[in-house]
Amino acid sequence: MKAERIQAVETNTLPYAAGFCWSTGILMEKFIKSLAKKEIWAAKCPRCGYTYVPPRNRCFQCDAKIEEKDLVRLSGKGILVGFTKAYVQLDASSKFVDLDEPQFIGAIKLEGADSTIFMPIADIEPQDIKEGIKVQVKWQDQTQGAISDIQYFTHYTG
Repeated sequence: MKAERIQAVETNTLPYAAGFCWSTGILMEKFIKSLAKKEIWAAKCPRCGYTYVPPRNRCFQCDAKIEEKDLVRLSGKGILVGFTKAYVQLDASSKFVDLDEPQFIGAIKLEGADSTIFMPIADIEPQDIKEGIKVQVKWQDQTQGAISDIQYFTHYTG
């Protein structure tokens, strides 16, 4: 399918919702579907070894092609490398809505991965949220093959 050319739109206001249409590819499809089985898969570059989660089909380090055979399963454990506190979220209409309680969003480097993912952090006392703590995935009870299958990441010792 050939993408149609679209004009750039300038805006001076936020929020602004933009629609995009592109294929995320087989690697991302497998990543999303694996969440239903409570598994996290990453793509390891066959040339330089850099490991991406979520998977990418091209290495940003050395430009090598990454294929399905290069997928590796991760444990769901990692290190919190950064975080922020959110007071608003976008609703279905792309408008900011105040949260009843602030939510922490963490940059997490999973064991076996070189890239980071950004996910909610919960079940940790706010004063205990700091860079370098060990975290692990907390899955939804019922999963369906969506990024929302990951409920949040929480602290663990081990």
